Amino acid sequence: MHIIHKNYQYLSTYFPDRKINLFVVNDGSKHNFTCIEIDELKSLNRDTRIISYPSNRGKGYALRKAVALTSSPFIIYTDYDFPFRTGSMIKVIEELDKGADIVLVSRNHDYVRALTPMRKFYSSMSKRLNKHLLKMEYFETQGGLKGFNARGKEIFLKTTIDEFLFDTEFIYRASLQKDITIINVDGVTRENLKPNKVPIRVVKKEVVNFFRILRIKN
Repeated sequence: MHIIHKNYQYLSTYFPDRKINLFVVNDGSKHNFTCIEIDELKSLNRDTRIISYPSNRGKGYALRKAVALTSSPFIIYTDYDFPFRTGSMIKVIEELDKGADIVLVSRNHDYVRALTPMRKFYSSMSKRLNKHLLKMEYFETQGGLKGFNARGKEIFLKTTIDEFLFDTEFIYRASLQKDITIINVDGVTRENLKPNKVPIRVVKKEVVNFFRILRIKN
């Protein structure tokens, strides 16, 4: 929980005139999410929203559950391990302030170096498929930090993929809307990042999900 405390307090100090609401989703985990952890989160802000359900459904499903409950003008989501430094989150907010509808953060070389060889391969293939088959301008879609306004939220809630490729589906759907402004910023990876391995069963699901994205027309 320390990393959540650290980032939340940093943002609250950096933007003292803004109310920062915290939503935390427990995607069916049975570990490290007891009453103790929940009380720690609540101590940050008494309005902290905890969303929890018994079965693992996937990152896309989890985020849609939280985003659907928000009412803020800007929404930012990130992974539980906060793969990017807090400065990257500030960049996202600043771009949204300037008028961007969606801001995505790209993984830099430090992030890629931290990946396992298989995850490097999957990441490379994902970007190639996005660029050459989906014809996406912003083909680096898997960075675990994004932000959007109300227009972006509307598109985000149209996503249907429950697993990791919901990110690609989101940006692809947004790219089909010519009046949506998408901004890409370079992320700064936090120190000692250790991304998790991706099981083969997940990769197989994502292959199917990619072909679902290919069939999206608008």
